[in-house]
Amino acid sequence: MDILRKELEQIYSAQHLDEETLDAEEIECCKNVVANIITVTNACCVITDAARDYCYLYCGELASLLGMEGAPIYKEIGSSDEDIIYNRMHPEDLVEKRMLEYEFFKFVSPLPAREKLQYKAICRIRIKDDKGGYRVFDNSTQIMRCSPAGKIWLILCCYDLSSCQEGISDINPQIINNHSGDIISYSFSDKKKHILTNREKEILLLIKEGKLSKQIADILGISVHTVNRHRQNILERLCVGNSVEALTAAISMRLL
Repeated sequence: MDILRKELEQIYSAQHLDEETLDAEEIECCKNVVANIITVTNACCVITDAARDYCYLYCGELASLLGMEGAPIYKEIGSSDEDIIYNRMHPEDLVEKRMLEYEFFKFVSPLPAREKLQYKAICRIRIKDDKGGYRVFDNSTQIMRCSPAGKIWLILCCYDLSSCQEGISDINPQIINNHSGDIISYSFSDKKKHILTNREKEILLLIKEGKLSKQIADILGISVHTVNRHRQNILERLCVGNSVEALTAAISMRLL
C-alpha cells in the first residue's frame, strides 16, 4: 500500500539518468559514509539509487527495536522503496510521508545541483516496534549525490528514535535549508481527503456493506461498467490488489 509510488517513480524517470554516465565509485563512497553514520548513531539509513530503482539498507542496533533479525544489518533491495520499514509504518503516516517526499522532489528537481544538496525533508512518523506497538521516529530525506548533469540520483533517508514519544496528530512535515535556515511547513490533512473522489468513497462504502457491482450500479444510478471502472481506479490509487485490501487501506488511512 503506497499511494504515491507511481508519482514518485515518474519523478525519478523524469531525471533521464539512463542518458548519463554515472560513476559507480560514487555509490561506494556514499555507502561507506552511511556505514560510518550507522556505526556512530545505531539508527537506520537507506540509500536509494534513482537510476537503478535500487536501495541499500543499513540498520544499527535500532534494528532490534524494529523487530528485524540481527544487528547491524545491511541489505540490498531491488526496489526504490524500503518496504522492510514501510510495512511497519502507521498507514496514516506513510501516506503523509510519501506526500512530503513528492513535494520535496518536486521542489528540489529544478534547482541547481549545489542547491539540491542544501535541502532536506523532515517529519515524525510512527513505526511498529518488536512488540507491535508504535514508536515515534524522526525521519529525514535528502539528496546525497546529483548526477553529472545535476539531476536527482542518490537519495538518503534516515530513521532514528525520537526523543518525544507523545502522540502525534500529523507528521509535522517540513522542508528545511541547512544553508539559509529557511523552513517550509506543510499540512496534508485536506490533500488526504481528496485521494479518493466522493464517488469512489461511495462505492467503497457500498462494498463495505457487501454490495456487488450490479447492486451498486442500481443504487447509484450508473452503469456496471462505470462501477467497475471506479473500482479499478480505487485499486490503482491505493496500490492494492483487490476490493478487500482497498477497503482495509482506506479505513486504516482514514480516507472514509
